[in-house]
Amino acid sequence: MEITLREDLDPDTDFYYLHQFKIYHDSYLIWDRDTWDAVLGTCSVYRIEVDGKYAGDVILEDRGKGTKSIIDFSVLPEYQGRGVGRAVLEKVKEMGGKLTAVTRKETFDFFLKCGFVLKKLIKSYYHPGVDGYYIVAMGSEQEIGKREVRSVS
Repeated sequence: MEITLREDLDPDTDFYYLHQFKIYHDSYLIWDRDTWDAVLGTCSVYRIEVDGKYAGDVILEDRGKGTKSIIDFSVLPEYQGRGVGRAVLEKVKEMGGKLTAVTRKETFDFFLKCGFVLKKLIKSYYHPGVDGYYIVAMGSEQEIGKREVRSVS
């Protein structure tokens, strides 16, 4: 299985808008077309490909001072559980600098296993009662030597 992370220099709003429905099933995770236009116009978009086929995306926002934040990280269901996400995160970490994200409870443990640490719980971040978890990749400049792993029950 060949996993490629390819920058999409001319991202198509409709393509990403329609693919989100294959991944997300909670309405509060679905972005409208205007949000996709804004995100795709201001962030770096990378397609995840497995053996040349679209398998998901990673969208990074430059936060300045060498920090990038994962705005969207999604893998199509048929590629989940096969090591694709872990391999992609390693490729993103190799880009250098500090890497942050806010994730949900459902994906929090995955990020911990991939070397992220919890920095802050953000109550009702996604939707009332649906918290966000602000995480930072270990190995990011300020995080070396501060390894702590916490699970969410």
